[in-house]
Amino acid sequence: MAPHVLAMSATPIPRTLALALYGDMSLTQITDLPPGRQPIETLALEGNDAGFETVFQMMRDELMDGGKVYLVYPIIEESEHLPQLHAAKADFDSIKQKFEGYPCGLLHGRMKGNEKDEALGSFRSGETRILLATQVIEIGVDVPDASMMIVMNAERFGMSQLHQLRGRVGRGGKKSRCVFLSSTSSTLPRLKVLENSSDGFHLANADLVMRGPGDLLGKKQSGHLPEFPIARLEIDGSILQEAHLAALVCCPPSGKSSFPLFLDLH
Repeated sequence: MAPHVLAMSATPIPRTLALALYGDMSLTQITDLPPGRQPIETLALEGNDAGFETVFQMMRDELMDGGKVYLVYPIIEESEHLPQLHAAKADFDSIKQKFEGYPCGLLHGRMKGNEKDEALGSFRSGETRILLATQVIEIGVDVPDASMMIVMNAERFGMSQLHQLRGRVGRGGKKSRCVFLSSTSSTLPRLKVLENSSDGFHLANADLVMRGPGDLLGKKQSGHLPEFPIARLEIDGSILQEAHLAALVCCPPSGKSSFPLFLDLH
């Protein structure tokens, strides 16, 4: 096989994983951590008073130890339609006051390119020690000595997205932590899956089961669609893989099948 497209992902979204399971994409897994990396200690907590008290104490300990901290938010500004959500700009002053002596920075998608570069550069150099950000940091941000991340309203993010965000810490040799804060206790079981696993493909498969494969012939990236009334890919994937292997034996890509009945099926 000589593919024209090579897709790489630490955490494939449900639709991408579904395409791989259907045999539309061949799959290679790299399971080892890069040299020098340590597993990230992960904790899922309810975002109540006790949860925030625990997290803020962890932040103080990390900052006193010389670490840098990401605070990740689902929205930039407060919304009257979503009053339960924490917002990066709204929390900036209170975090700055609570952690006086540790400079804070702000990074979000509405900032201009040079403003984003400046905010990230200050965090990377140590000029700021706490960076309040949105999911704009999910991809392409490398600050090796960032050692702690706290995700507010973590239930608003997909599992693959949370795993991708978690990968922004622990990129150097320092032991790192990631805390997912949930608005309600009912969403904690989903976040506990991340607490117990750092395997991106395991998490992607759990995401597939929870959110569905989406539209394989369209653009919808998740959702349980009624296209397959008998079997569900996210549950019956092992049977599908066996059928795929059997099909390759009966109808190999070369067209030279050992089974005459299948020669006209190409």
